[in-house]
Amino acid sequence: MTSFSIFLPVRNGWPYVQDCVASILAQTHADFELTILDNQSTDETGPWLKTLTDPRIRLQSSTSSLSIVESWARILHAPKREYMTLIGHDDLLGPGFLAAVDALIRAHPDAGLYQTGGRMIDSEGRTLRACSVPPEREDAAGYLRARLDFDRDVFGTGFVMRSRDYERVGGIPPFEKLFFADDALWLSLMRGSYKAGDPADHFAIRLHLASESASLPSVWGVILRSLAQFQAFLQSYVPGDARAAEVVRELGPSFLLGYHRNAYIYALVEASVAGRPISEATRNQIESSLAAHTGFDGSRIRASARVRAVEFLNGSPLRATVPWLWTLYNRIKNRPK
Repeated sequence: MTSFSIFLPVRNGWPYVQDCVASILAQTHADFELTILDNQSTDETGPWLKTLTDPRIRLQSSTSSLSIVESWARILHAPKREYMTLIGHDDLLGPGFLAAVDALIRAHPDAGLYQTGGRMIDSEGRTLRACSVPPEREDAAGYLRARLDFDRDVFGTGFVMRSRDYERVGGIPPFEKLFFADDALWLSLMRGSYKAGDPADHFAIRLHLASESASLPSVWGVILRSLAQFQAFLQSYVPGDARAAEVVRELGPSFLLGYHRNAYIYALVEASVAGRPISEATRNQIESSLAAHTGFDGSRIRASARVRAVEFLNGSPLRATVPWLWTLYNRIKNRPK
């Protein structure tokens, strides 16, 4: 029977961490252990974790407050079984997740990475929508084509790898705030191999106000810096893969343009929250980043109706409506189906 390690880094995960842990312990595949890496939680998470007595659980607590990069870096040197997976503290595993991956491993023993299908849920556990369906077999070029064409949901939950491979590639790369780090890790594990997928729904990614506020709107600078890290990774990755290199040449500039537009919108929302128009320095910084990474004129950021609408409101007496409209937009986009 395939043996798995499940790694759950957490900081202030109350109350969702309870359901997350329960979903892991409910696996029908019996051979696994759960390592919980608590990062100085200050809510009910810490005391609750100390009450857990299931022999399959290993609890490790940091001695100081760590950044998210430092917290997840602990996984690299933790004891592991043959295969491993990562999960966010507010996500869930279906009871058959490990069993489905075990079947994938048996059917595709030479794959470098394994993935199942999943769904998005809200704070109450209601289904928002299905995640993009993983192909039964996908190489790095195929993954990149879907990712750079904005046709792929991105998250750390739902993937399984060999523990020795995770250690061989150095674990999840230390990109700022771990933005795009998942992509780089999956591509590193797929190098010279492929990802095997089961399209069935076996996990859930939770979207809620806390997770949304972690990325909006004040992290536009982080997005620019992590994009630069991801682009540098791709430039070092593709020389050994002609098909992947062609995908990056074809779709990379439009992918970067899309994320620069997102960063600009986040900066506009941030400025509106502060009750002011966006500064010229911020605008120049984002436009200069786009030009440096794509060769595009920075003004192409505004060649989008959505960008122009938010920019107009930010520059008008109606700027106070921007945060409200942005929240409404995200609620409608992520409403239960």
